[in-house]
Amino acid sequence: MQNLHYKLHLEPNLETFIFQGTTTISFTSEKELNEISLNAKELGIFSCKLLKKEKKEKCSFMLNPEKDQLMINFKEPKQGEIQIEINYHGIINANMLGFYRSRYETKDGVKYNAVTQFEEREARQAFPGFDHPSKKATFDIEFVIDENLKGIANTPIKEEKSLENGKKLIIFEQTPRMSTYLLFFGVGDYSFIEDNSKLPHIRAVAVPDKIEYGQFGLEFGRKSMDWLEDYTGIPFPIKKCDYIAVSDFAFGAMENYGAITFRENALLVYPGKTSIPQLSRIADVIAHETAHMWFGDLVSPKDWKYIWLNESFASYFTVAVPNAYYPEWKLWDQFTLSSTLDGLERDSLVDTIPVELPGDEEANIDFSTAPIIYNKGAAIIRMLVGYLGAEKFKTGVNYFLKKYEFECANSEEYWEAFEKATQEPIKEFADSWVHQRGFPMITVERNEKECTLTQERFTYLPNEENSKWLIPLNIQYYNELGEIQREKVILDEKTKKITLPEGIHALKLNADQDSFYRVKYSDSILELQGKQISSKKMPHMDRFGIENDLFAFVKKGDYTIAQYLDILEKYFGTEEDDLVLIDIARNLGTLYNIKEEFVERIKKFGISLFERKLELLGYEPKIDDSLQGASLRNSLLWLLFKFGSEKVIKFGVKKFKALLAGETVHPDILGSVLQIGSVAVPEGKAYLLKMLVSQETPEMQKLSALSSLGSSDKRENLEEFLKLGFDQVPPKNRVQVLATIAGNKSAIPWLWQWFKDNFKTIQGGMPIFHVGMAIPMITRYAGIGHEEDVKKFISEKVKEFPMFDATAKMGLEMLEIYSRIH
Repeated sequence: MQNLHYKLHLEPNLETFIFQGTTTISFTSEKELNEISLNAKELGIFSCKLLKKEKKEKCSFMLNPEKDQLMINFKEPKQGEIQIEINYHGIINANMLGFYRSRYETKDGVKYNAVTQFEEREARQAFPGFDHPSKKATFDIEFVIDENLKGIANTPIKEEKSLENGKKLIIFEQTPRMSTYLLFFGVGDYSFIEDNSKLPHIRAVAVPDKIEYGQFGLEFGRKSMDWLEDYTGIPFPIKKCDYIAVSDFAFGAMENYGAITFRENALLVYPGKTSIPQLSRIADVIAHETAHMWFGDLVSPKDWKYIWLNESFASYFTVAVPNAYYPEWKLWDQFTLSSTLDGLERDSLVDTIPVELPGDEEANIDFSTAPIIYNKGAAIIRMLVGYLGAEKFKTGVNYFLKKYEFECANSEEYWEAFEKATQEPIKEFADSWVHQRGFPMITVERNEKECTLTQERFTYLPNEENSKWLIPLNIQYYNELGEIQREKVILDEKTKKITLPEGIHALKLNADQDSFYRVKYSDSILELQGKQISSKKMPHMDRFGIENDLFAFVKKGDYTIAQYLDILEKYFGTEEDDLVLIDIARNLGTLYNIKEEFVERIKKFGISLFERKLELLGYEPKIDDSLQGASLRNSLLWLLFKFGSEKVIKFGVKKFKALLAGETVHPDILGSVLQIGSVAVPEGKAYLLKMLVSQETPEMQKLSALSSLGSSDKRENLEEFLKLGFDQVPPKNRVQVLATIAGNKSAIPWLWQWFKDNFKTIQGGMPIFHVGMAIPMITRYAGIGHEEDVKKFISEKVKEFPMFDATAKMGLEMLEIYSRIH
């Protein structure tokens, strides 16, 4: 099949939520065809016709809903140029997938826009076609809509003309060759702010009441576009690129070619209400989606199993792009803290997958696969940059993109192109890190003059695999004075001995913590490292790495909680670095939730360590706060409140009462102040409920209010919160309700029974992929003590809903891990 082209004519009605459509598909076939099989889902087909010059020949057809299949039969075999016209209708649904309605509130009441979300296999819900990423085509799109509405598609408007009965026809310019899942249709009451200074024209798009908050998105969209055009050497091929805020959106954002969609809180910036961490997150998402214009849109995967070629690269540039404009945010530190750790956490389960999805079955991007494809994949790309060097990596990327622009590629083609461009043997690296599941743990033993390094697969629970990786090691050595020297070593065997330089006091593998493995040191090496840690002679990223690896070994069962706390108290008691303390706070918070026998020790150490840091940071935000400092302060205020810090209780209650009196609280601490108020101030609940329903509250603050309502320490309040969550909270945010309560220590004793009793409500009240996410969220803590009951219940649900299988396995394995910690 060659020269594939679609003409799509759509007539959506935003009152009845029905759309009429005509799809004309043109292609050239070298073979004689008696029939063609298209994808169609939830469409009512009126007619299928074969276009022959001036004639239209009716074709018989059959729909198979179970296979999302539309089979069209020809009266006689056809060859050469073939054109088929299909007339149909469909539903503008409320599921946040396919062609759907997005609800938003205005002063005049509730209104709706119609938008699309087609990844992975939902374009078939809007038009019949070959709905697979490898079936790239060009598209001519046109809408007939009410005259008072706006239309948006992937390309600029070519022509707009009035019709009868208050309608208008909008015809868009033809698209480049692209995959069906990257199409976008938008119809509604939109407003725009524009940058037409050069091509592509950049537009921020939102509903009229919110467009003023799109200025940062507009500006950073342009910056991201400029940086990526320069980096790749390939101009963006469409004359415009829209950054569109969507009110009802299940994901973070979607890389529709030239028409990128975002949740409102991932694009809109509210001066005085958006915190530094939130602003950084918005920049990250904009960079990620803009990077997709090259990585995924220009070059697309031949099949969904190669989706890492989209997401791993876009996730790497999620950091590389904003880091070029905001170096003060220290985003590579943040990447290690979030993306790398999320990838390590998921990949530490025995039941995991490679970065390149295995097998030939249809792949799904869900709560189980995403941390591998996005987070681990990006960390591996970062390792590859370090392995090759930045310039060679750029050379390889650019060669690949230019060779396959407007085409599709698989992993093998990527590595072949990379090797040809760089003259480096990359495939062995790829086999280790992209095609093999899991990651290594390196055990380090030392005698006076040498170290023995041994690699094996790291998992929290026992595994029987005999895996081996090609591991680029950056080893950092310290002498007695704390002076540092580095050595690069390739560990490509199960065991390797290295000779130590003269005068070495301590050593640390994974210098700067920029690689994807864990390290287990002998006690004698840890003791020498401890002296470098407590004296602050070891850089902060390496202190972070040692502490984080230690906590991983607690979860693995190689260290006890008591041993971990001993090391914290001995070496980290005066720690001041933001990143290190963020991780310690997170780990202590986990233990505080699930290990009652250690609560008093955790609280005592936590108050000692974190109150000291809070005094250094200041309770109130400052103009020169770092990104990590702003995040840490907000986390510490809530954690110290839970630990019983009198200073923080007094401060938090005072700030919340100021809110009640009509004063403002800095957005960088608003989240923790709302949580404290929800627990400590009787009027807190009413205030938060008012925030939640007010049209004046930005989406990001509604999420903070939601989290705060779920932070109560009273069961009756929490049960009321759960009822509220499934009665009044929009379906897109109900997973946040469950995520909040799953981490609330006060809810854990009774939450599992509630989850069982209310599963039908949960399953019917959220997008189905969010239900899958909820299983491991709830079971990992609330299932402790109910292990057999959890296994029985979850196995029953997987039989009923097979799409939950992967996330259910995650949840059960995580439950076993947390049940074993001692």
